[in-house]
Amino acid sequence: MATSQLISVNFNLRKPKSTTPTPLYMVVYYVNSEGQTAQAKIPTRRKVLPALWDSRKQQPIMTNKGIDLTNKQLREQAELYQYIAQVRILALSNTFTNFAELKQNINLTTDNDMSVTPQFIQSKKTPKATNLIEEVLTMWEQQGSLAKNTINTYRVVYKKWSKWLTTTNQTDSAKALSQVAFNSFKDWMISNGESAQNINIKCGTIARIIKELVNGNGAKYGIKEVTFKKLATISKNVKCELLEEEIEALKQVATETERETFSRNAFLLQLATGQRVSDVYTILKGEYEVLKDGNGNEFIIVQNKKGTKGKNVKKSYIPMTKEVSDLLQVLQGNELLPKSDNKLKDLVNRNIKVLAERAGLDRITENGKPLYEEISSHYARHTAATQLSRRGLSDEQIALQLGNSKEMVERVYKHETDSDIIAKLQPAGNTPAQAASNTPAAAAGTDTTTAQTAAAPQSKRIEVTKNIGGYDVTLQANGGNDFDNYLINKELNNKLARLEELRESNAMSEGVFDYSLRYIAQRNNLLKVYSELIKKVLEKLQYPKEQISNKSSEELTNTLYLLRGDLLQYVTKSKVKLLFIKSTSKDKEVDDLIIKIGVLVEILKA
Repeated sequence: MATSQLISVNFNLRKPKSTTPTPLYMVVYYVNSEGQTAQAKIPTRRKVLPALWDSRKQQPIMTNKGIDLTNKQLREQAELYQYIAQVRILALSNTFTNFAELKQNINLTTDNDMSVTPQFIQSKKTPKATNLIEEVLTMWEQQGSLAKNTINTYRVVYKKWSKWLTTTNQTDSAKALSQVAFNSFKDWMISNGESAQNINIKCGTIARIIKELVNGNGAKYGIKEVTFKKLATISKNVKCELLEEEIEALKQVATETERETFSRNAFLLQLATGQRVSDVYTILKGEYEVLKDGNGNEFIIVQNKKGTKGKNVKKSYIPMTKEVSDLLQVLQGNELLPKSDNKLKDLVNRNIKVLAERAGLDRITENGKPLYEEISSHYARHTAATQLSRRGLSDEQIALQLGNSKEMVERVYKHETDSDIIAKLQPAGNTPAQAASNTPAAAAGTDTTTAQTAAAPQSKRIEVTKNIGGYDVTLQANGGNDFDNYLINKELNNKLARLEELRESNAMSEGVFDYSLRYIAQRNNLLKVYSELIKKVLEKLQYPKEQISNKSSEELTNTLYLLRGDLLQYVTKSKVKLLFIKSTSKDKEVDDLIIKIGVLVEILKA
């Protein structure tokens, strides 16, 4: 049969109006052995941007008024031009009796496949996607770069992916590893009711395998990394605070074995210290320091195990209370202490659930389950953080005891109630009951006992003085419990030490620095005068003297603010306002103090 029976060889775009590169396929029109006109479509495995394709001439174009081609694009267009020309020559230069013969002549194996031939510019057939994934998993196994359990998990995911491949009739080629296919795999799992958590795990695994392929031999098959945004999940492991009565029930419930007793004591030690199981384990092995503050109080200092690599060493600072000391006596050296912190965790978690059920801790948690099913060693840490916050410790102070960041304490570990939040809204040292009692009428009345009872315990004022450059520099802060005072005293001394280092360095000129020291000294002296004058004014307003003796300047100011209406009998409203203005800058602080002292003196003289 003559070559004239090959009618034409054309090249068409799959999506001619696409704004992105679209597949190019070859269409051959010929006369078959029955004398009928026939058509065959053959994929080229090439793509071209429609804006760079001349449909009339059926060839790629090298110039476009709206597009400036890069050198890479020019090379690609030139290669495609050459490819099309050679295919045309091969098809038109051969004689054939049927299309099968034509395919053989140009070395085509199937209607939809183009094999590796010189004629077709070595256009390669990609290997199966399943084989590529298997190669990656086998490589990881042989290298030992991943744990055996991890590899087993990956193979389970691979099995799920393979099910998607066959169920949805996907082509087992590199295309099955594309972004489009990856999204299809995710959507398929969603449609089949997979949980968001499982989808995230499976998609994350496949994405990691594809990334490994891209870094290896996959790139030459056109495989690219895929992106995946994790689906939102609902946490099913929400921790909560143990209530006081629940803690007491755990303490009182009878234990049946020594292991139960040991586990409960370890859990109670977590409650008393706020530590992770891993750090409790370190303490029980005796791997910690003990430091005493100026008042003879002892603190345990332990280096945290979790999240401390290299220079990022974190420590916990734990007050050695009687409860902590008693628990250490029965736990340290106990033969029941496991060989590792993980085994201690397993022991505590297993037995604390048994004890919680025996104690009747069946409160339904946020996870929709009774507490005895949910309780674990980490509940102790969450409870300790919440209790410390309720006692008035700041997030920073709690973080120092727990060995965490302030942000983690605030975001994860504290479980404040509405009552806790409302309590924080009261002025320093004044609950609503105290505010009601802190009036001249209440102080002068017969119910002074009630007012005194309602008053909060007076906080200790921490004051640290150091002579720097010939000036006595004093730093002050409100104290609290022994743990607070230890930390505050340490911080104040550190600030003074840094100030002295700055004084001795060249970071600031001596004259400027001396001026700063004089300013600090002046401000400190004025603050003392200011505080004493407020006390005298409060006494003039018949405020109980015993309730103000140890108040800080801030607490005194808050107390005076509550009685601001009674000051109008001595000075004008505008002068009362001057007492409560906030300094806009450090430079104005001294000037504002002088003004306030003047107003206080005027009140006392009236």
